[in-house]
Amino acid sequence: MLALITKASDSDWYEFKEINTLDDLLEIYPSVVVEQNHFDEDDTKSWDGFKKEDVPKMEKAKINVIIYDYWLE
Repeated sequence: MLALITKASDSDWYEFKEINTLDDLLEIYPSVVVEQNHFDEDDTKSWDGFKKEDVPKMEKAKINVIIYDYWLE
């Protein structure tokens, strides 16, 4: 399934990746949180650097994998 990958430390960074197994998920980063993708096209309008051509991918992505590259306090 297609996943939207975001970072806790950078609200504008994103990429898309196909995730088929738990191993695929664990290869992304040692500390991640997985949630249902709640983003839609309206959210991308205020997302600095979001490419318009990525909107269809955003709509197709079933999950959002958040990379916790630092712990939020």
